[in-house]
Amino acid sequence: MSRFKNQVHKQELEEVTFLKKITTSHFNYWFGYASNLSLVVWLNTRAFHEGQSLLTWYEWIYIPFVGLFAWTFLEYLLHKYAYHVWKSPFERGHMMHHDRPYDLMGVPWYVTLVAMVGIYYGLSYFLNPAHTAIYMAYIWLGYIGYCIVHHAIHHWKFENRLFKKLKRHHYIHHARDDKNIGIVTTFWDVVFRSLEK
Repeated sequence: MSRFKNQVHKQELEEVTFLKKITTSHFNYWFGYASNLSLVVWLNTRAFHEGQSLLTWYEWIYIPFVGLFAWTFLEYLLHKYAYHVWKSPFERGHMMHHDRPYDLMGVPWYVTLVAMVGIYYGLSYFLNPAHTAIYMAYIWLGYIGYCIVHHAIHHWKFENRLFKKLKRHHYIHHARDDKNIGIVTTFWDVVFRSLEK
């Protein structure tokens, strides 16, 4: 192996070691849930001013629904591209999960917290802040649901038929990473023809 290749290999190992250190701590994994739930609560508070809702009753129905549905599409896109196609720390971290599916690992909680707050303030500059907050809150609630389902698939044993179907669907993805991209729903796998039964 040439000296250049040795340096590249050493650098890749250092990156993986650093990534492993920040993504596999049990504190990071479990505190991520608390941080994410706090973020959802905080975003919901942006839809109130002096105790009064800034949304109408029907906006409180359709915006959360649209946000949760939007999450399923974002989940598909992020999982397919950020985790499997683009060369990035997300892709490297996700490959660690494919290699060791029972390890507790996740994006550092402070990265998602800072990113989401920054995205909220950035979008709120151009869009209605209350609407933006509720869309984002329910997209993020969808993300938390995804995290719980993904954790359950790898760590819990349920005899429920639906759960067994989700588990089988996801395990096929671990065997063939271009198939069964969706975790919470198979809808987008059907739409984009990546479903394998």
